[in-house]
Order: sequence, then structure tokens, then C-alpha cells
Amino acid sequence: MTAATHSEGKHLGPAQYVMVWAALMVLTGVTLAVWKMEFSYAARVGIALGVALVKSALVAIFFMHLWEERGVARLVLVVSGLMVTLLIGFTLLDNATRFPYANPPYSESWKDEPWQKDAPPMQAEPPPIRTAPKSQAEHPAGHKP
Repeated sequence: MTAATHSEGKHLGPAQYVMVWAALMVLTGVTLAVWKMEFSYAARVGIALGVALVKSALVAIFFMHLWEERGVARLVLVVSGLMVTLLIGFTLLDNATRFPYANPPYSESWKDEPWQKDAPPMQAEPPPIRTAPKSQAEHPAGHKP
């Protein structure tokens, strides 16, 4: 790379990378420990997403060398992070506000949340099945049903 596109500042040493790796391992343990605790499903997902956000920031800042960059590279990181946050947020909001029958079967744990709408009662009997009348080709010649 040319000097205009890459700063030749002091890079981090191996000790800093090992510390970041240790922090990533601790945060992975935190995620696992929180998932095994008796929190509500929504709380566990929220905490796991928060820890994942911190871990991704550590990777981007130190392993992608954004700590040493200035200007546009940091702006791209911030805008990308905001877009991911919006997309995940809108996905969670969509699932939280759906009609209960539209939720997939594996999302049963959401039904006890106070913001989830109750399902209306089902019909006692399903509607009758309508069949098409038989065509002339299905009957022998001269015989009428």
C-alpha cells in the first residue's frame, strides 16, 4: 500500500493481541454462563447480543487495525454497526408483534411474554372440503352418474 492510504504508525505487539484474545474467551464464557442461567428467553437473547456486539467491536478495533486508522475507516465501522443494529432490531420487533399463529413452532417460549398477543379461539369444525364435479371423460359412454 502507498503511504497515502496506510498509516505506518506503531502497531500493537503480541502481548496486546493475547490480551484481546483472552477478553474474547472470557466474553464467550459469559455468553455460555448467561445462557445456562434461569433468565427469561428475551433477557438471555438480549445479553447474548450485547456480548456479541462487544466481541465484534474488539475484533474490528484490534484485529482489523481500526485503532490505528483515522477518518473514513472508522466512519464505515460506525455506519455498518448501526445498520446491523437496525436490521436485528427490526427482525426482533417483527417477531414480537406477529399474530401468534404466524410464529414458527420453535418460538413457543415467546408466548408467555406480556407483549405477545393472545390467539383468538379456533373454529369448532373445519369448513367442508369442496370437490370439483367429475368430468365426462371419467365416465363410460352412455352412463350418467
